[in-house]
Amino acid sequence: MVKLPVFDVLGQAFAAPFKFAWPLLPFYILSAAVGLSLFSLVAPPGAFLGTEEMVTVEGTSGYVLFGVLVLVYLIFTSTAVLTHRVVADVDHKWRLAWPVVRYFLIAIGLLLIGMAYALLCFFFVWAFVGFDKGFEMDATSLDPGTGVAVAVFALVGIVIGSRLFLALPAAALQRPDSIFLAWEVSKGSTLRLLGAWLLYFFLVIVISLVVGFVVGGSEILMENSEQAGGAGNGAAGGFLGAMSAGWLIANVLSNYFLTVVGAAFLTYSLIALLPNGKSSPQIKADAAD
Repeated sequence: MVKLPVFDVLGQAFAAPFKFAWPLLPFYILSAAVGLSLFSLVAPPGAFLGTEEMVTVEGTSGYVLFGVLVLVYLIFTSTAVLTHRVVADVDHKWRLAWPVVRYFLIAIGLLLIGMAYALLCFFFVWAFVGFDKGFEMDATSLDPGTGVAVAVFALVGIVIGSRLFLALPAAALQRPDSIFLAWEVSKGSTLRLLGAWLLYFFLVIVISLVVGFVVGGSEILMENSEQAGGAGNGAAGGFLGAMSAGWLIANVLSNYFLTVVGAAFLTYSLIALLPNGKSSPQIKADAAD
């Protein structure tokens, strides 16, 4: 049985944004531009920056808004799907239509599994403390026994999720029974997967804090420069324009980096564990081709 090579998988995942900058970075920028353009049709401009409430433009129905949001989600999903396929080096990487739909359906399936597990946990916890008392409780009034039960259920859910999320790259690579395949190949590497997830999140948080510090510092510098010189001054205006462009580029690149790292992490994990499958499927044999 193959065990997950944690550090090798993480190393390859964090190198992926640089190794596959072509074609992933241009595709990411194009997808973001198209997605945000569609989003702007049904939401006010301030919604991009959080300065406006998420409301529809006057005359836009809720069905149109829902349809646009689903379309935007599928467009952004295509970036993750292409990343899975490029990293795995499958044939016909750009055949994204059905892989994106399959990915979308598997993501919904995983969401439903998570919701069902959460409801099951609540049922058992509430039954343990008594339904009448349970509905009157909040997080601050949990007794130690109930708190331990909630923590155990949460930990089990995280462990299960660390294995089932391998179904996402399996769907992008058009593997049949993606969820069952993810569960099968990850057997025996549960603790390694959990450790890899913890290291992954730790590294992502560190990188996000560094980027946030740089971007936040740039925003403060822009505000101070605008107050001191004003945007009407030629030199100040040019400086502010350069800072705005730098702020935008930093955000685009950081989002691209984190998107690709996350997708590559799942892909490399699946590839490493595929030999544990009953048929030991080969990645290059794209099921749809």
